[in-house]
Order: sequence, then C-alpha cells, then structure tokens
Amino acid sequence: MKKSNKDHLLWNMLKLWISIPRNIRVAFLWAFILGISYLGWVKLIHRFI
Repeated sequence: MKKSNKDHLLWNMLKLWISIPRNIRVAFLWAFILGISYLGWVKLIHRFI
C-alpha cells in the first residue's frame, strides 16, 4: 500500500470521526467503557459465587 493512499485513508477516517456529532461519540465511548466494566463485574461475581 502506497503511503499517499494510507494517508488519504487515515484522513478520510479522521474527517468521518469529526463529522460524527460529539454527543454520539461520547455516548459510544461511554457504552464501550460500561461494557468493559460490566464484563469485569460479571467475572468478579462469577469468581465469588
């Protein structure tokens, strides 16, 4: 893959990320964090039960 193509792809991804409204990005981030913490809690609970 040529460097220019890779840079172009990264730039398009960045533009797409910026074009997503901020509240949706924050919601996505929170969902990700909550999902990870939920999985962690489930593992902890299963360990003690």
